[in-house]
Amino acid sequence: MKLPKLITVTKEGRRVYSIKLVVNGRQLNEIHIDPHFEEKHLYMNDEKIYEITQVLNNRKFIPQDRKGS
Repeated sequence: MKLPKLITVTKEGRRVYSIKLVVNGRQLNEIHIDPHFEEKHLYMNDEKIYEITQVLNNRKFIPQDRKGS
C-alpha cells in the first residue's frame, strides 16, 4: 500500500502524513509516526504502520476498562 503525502518532519524526527480516517465517528486528517520504533523493530516501517491504520478506517471500537481505574 502506497504511503500518503508526507506533510512534514518535526524537529523531534516524527514524520507527519496526510490521511483520511474515521474511527469511532471521529475524523482524523494526520498520522504522526515517531521514529523510536526503528531501533528495536527493524521489520516495521512507515508503510506497514499506514496499512495498520487503514484497518481501523470506518470502524467502531468499545473502550476497555483500565485495571485499577
